[in-house]
Amino acid sequence: MIVTLEHLNLSYGKTKIFDDLTLTIQENSFNLLIGPSGIGKSTLLKIIAGLFPQLKGTVLVDNIAISQLPANQRAQYVGFLFQDPDTQFAMPTPFEELTFTLENLQIPSDEIAERATAALKFVGIKQLANQQMNTLSGGEKQKVALAIIVAMKSKLLLLDEPFANVDMTARQEILKKIKTLQADGVSILVADHDFSGYSDIVNNVWEIHNHKISALDHTQFIQRLPKPQHHTFKTISEGVFELNHFKLLNEKKTLITVPQLLIGAPGITLLTGANGSGKSTLFNALTKLKSFDGQITYQSKNIQKLKVAQYVQEVALLFQSPERQFLRMTVDEELTLSYQHSQQRAFWSPQKIDHYLTRLNLLHLRQHVVYQLSGGQKKKLQLLLMLIVGTPVLLLDEPIAGLDVASVRVVAEILQELSTQGKQRFIIISHQLDALLPVVNYHLHLDHQTLYYQEQF
Repeated sequence: MIVTLEHLNLSYGKTKIFDDLTLTIQENSFNLLIGPSGIGKSTLLKIIAGLFPQLKGTVLVDNIAISQLPANQRAQYVGFLFQDPDTQFAMPTPFEELTFTLENLQIPSDEIAERATAALKFVGIKQLANQQMNTLSGGEKQKVALAIIVAMKSKLLLLDEPFANVDMTARQEILKKIKTLQADGVSILVADHDFSGYSDIVNNVWEIHNHKISALDHTQFIQRLPKPQHHTFKTISEGVFELNHFKLLNEKKTLITVPQLLIGAPGITLLTGANGSGKSTLFNALTKLKSFDGQITYQSKNIQKLKVAQYVQEVALLFQSPERQFLRMTVDEELTLSYQHSQQRAFWSPQKIDHYLTRLNLLHLRQHVVYQLSGGQKKKLQLLLMLIVGTPVLLLDEPIAGLDVASVRVVAEILQELSTQGKQRFIIISHQLDALLPVVNYHLHLDHQTLYYQEQF
């Protein structure tokens, strides 16, 4: 199936997004779409999927205008995986979600169970078929969303940051499996900021720049790939948290068992581990959002005996989904609210806030509605808001997922500056490590229900 975009023009108010953009996606091709956060990658995918009916220009799928296809027929042509998988779920378990999707596509009832099971197996999550969706990790949810797209058997797959919360091992395995779909006549277009794993499988790399799109040749792309790194970390000698006889479960499954461990040394601690191993659940336990066995102390005080109003002044959690943390409509209103609750107002002057907005490339968005920002812009705003609040300890759950390389470097620099100045201690969950590792002081790894520090990476 050939997809052709001809003379696309799109603006938001006075802001130009695309200016006479033209693109052809060849049949049975694997395509990577790149560009900085907020440049329009997600918007372009939505245009191809027919989600922008009022548009100057033409989108043709097999010589058919996508806007002329009834919504219930578009899935035969285009399958779309959104950045936030939670926006695509309506049912309590992955298997029920797949069944619901296939029923809506009017797949014969005797095929549905087999097709759903095959898609889960293809993505490597058959064991999660009947698990409650709200107990899955962010990476596991992304895999479920991908399984749904695979089960639809669309001719074109549009994948918007499909691996942002997926661990590196699973990422490589899934990429290879997606590549095999080309043999069945499927074309793939992936928007991603992390280029690792693509060099041997993509046919075309497209870059959005200056409101237009152009092809990047293989040599240019290879030059942008991350280089292998080796790092040495500190040995922990103190920490604000201490775990004793600690056991953490998700439903009936044991996630973590720890006899004794210190967490939260001065500086930046990186927490790694496979999807579903319990990293986010551990953060929920540290912030009293999840029950556990054993004891967690914060500065030698049992957190179960600390009043919530007191504890939230000490420890805060940055959620995986930025929208869960927004309370106001505009960027300015969010900044004002965070400043009102800041514990470090002397540091976070209006001039200082503007300085960090500029570094994060958000200054021009102060009057924007937060829900209309790009995924990367939401992430950067969410982080800045929590930094302004300034709790002594900040737990960051996938803070750089979906950010472009330049933004990740800026975020890493900011975290390093603030931790070095003693403003906050950071514990970070992340699978995107290339720009983050140089600023990390301690590396805590979760594997086989065990937490332990690593001195080398």
